[in-house]
Amino acid sequence: MKKRFLVLLIVVCVLLPATLSAALVDLSIGATARYDKSFAEVQTSIDDETYGDELAKIENYAFGADVRVKLLLAEVDLVGMFGNKTISGVDYTTISVLTSAGISLDILNIARLGFGMGPRFNVMIDPDGNTVIEDSSGTGVDSMDRFSEAFINSPVAYRATADFKLGNMMVGLNYTVDTAYTFNNAADVQNLFDAPLDSGKVGVSFLFSLI
Repeated sequence: MKKRFLVLLIVVCVLLPATLSAALVDLSIGATARYDKSFAEVQTSIDDETYGDELAKIENYAFGADVRVKLLLAEVDLVGMFGNKTISGVDYTTISVLTSAGISLDILNIARLGFGMGPRFNVMIDPDGNTVIEDSSGTGVDSMDRFSEAFINSPVAYRATADFKLGNMMVGLNYTVDTAYTFNNAADVQNLFDAPLDSGKVGVSFLFSLI
């Protein structure tokens, strides 16, 4: 009983200051860049002494937008990374979209730590502006009415963020790990934990708080 009370007290001591210092609503939007090699691949390139060459290649990076909506301790993130893909001779502009929900803690109004999870799916736009949404299996749906199919069939990813506040601007790091878990197979919970932590990718974000 004493141990449970102590754990509860620690949780309250951590969460209460974060809750009191957090704004009721916060909307942040900005740009993000990700090094498109996993942490394990980075470690290998360091061991092989090729990390400097790999780091200098622009093709090893992905760029996109980062939108975060925070309500007290709850936060929803929407991240879109831009790219290109050619299918049957057609060049598509692709947006790898990660939607995640989780918690976000403000630390003394200086830093913000967050953790969330949600599905990743692809939006593909052809030269004529037609849009196809692709789930994790590569199956596309051509109607927003069927968007839920792509959503539940897409893999869930973890995303941890650590940001530093500079007035209305935040600069920080993020680390994303993709898993094989999908909401369509919700019972296969083990798939959430099978992904090695070193398979994740590191990114940076520059955000401005609009609210």
